[in-house]
Amino acid sequence: MEVNPIIEVEGLSFSYNGGEKVLDNVSFELHKGEILGVLGPNGAGKTTLLKILLGILRGTGTVKVLGTDISSIPPKRLAKIIGYVPQEHHIVFPYKVIDYVLMGRAPHHGMFSLPSRKDYDKAYRVLDDLGLGSLADKAITEISGGQFQLVLIARTLVQEARILLMDEPVSHLDISNAVKTMSLIRKLVEEERILGAMVTLHDPLMASLYCDKILLLNKGRVETYGSPREALNPERLSQVYGVDFDIIKYNNRYILVPII
Repeated sequence: MEVNPIIEVEGLSFSYNGGEKVLDNVSFELHKGEILGVLGPNGAGKTTLLKILLGILRGTGTVKVLGTDISSIPPKRLAKIIGYVPQEHHIVFPYKVIDYVLMGRAPHHGMFSLPSRKDYDKAYRVLDDLGLGSLADKAITEISGGQFQLVLIARTLVQEARILLMDEPVSHLDISNAVKTMSLIRKLVEEERILGAMVTLHDPLMASLYCDKILLLNKGRVETYGSPREALNPERLSQVYGVDFDIIKYNNRYILVPII
């Protein structure tokens, strides 16, 4: 039986070394077929929240993934369920793109196993699907930032993760690659290649265009959670970011812009 919500968080709190709470009584759900955008200023707790969902950190409260408490999911199994694309990923060694993507198969193998022909076929197929086939034999250090972001997603798809977590996936990209990346996430969800995605963002405009739900964090607490139309109102955003916003209706969409 299919589980929905695919992620369920209730009353989650966390602090580093017993200090001030970085997350305070956070509750939300990610449902099948949704992209959940997590917004908030620097220090709001967005990355910490992702680390808890990845099993790296453990807070108090309830965190369930596919209906199971995260504390009872072995790390290797969790790695097959949740794929993660970090905000920054510095590569020094010039791996070939195909070899780097194949690293996503690690949760499916033993420590000393080598990739099989089936693994290679899957990796090449995913690269082709994402329009990256021509990069397969290029060094990862020689491709652009936008291409690298898509390669990170390819590695997650090869991992066969069911849920995608992304930390600021478009913050270092130009507008063309940012749109391409967010459109790809939308396509992956709509085609059910993943069950759903959770994406931390800085830009309310990008969130309003691509996200089905918004979780707005401020100083570790939930400021609001709901649809973009409900959550991204100018007054609330002004309180959180300290900048005035206005809403412009364009093409049956409500576009948020800062007032300058």
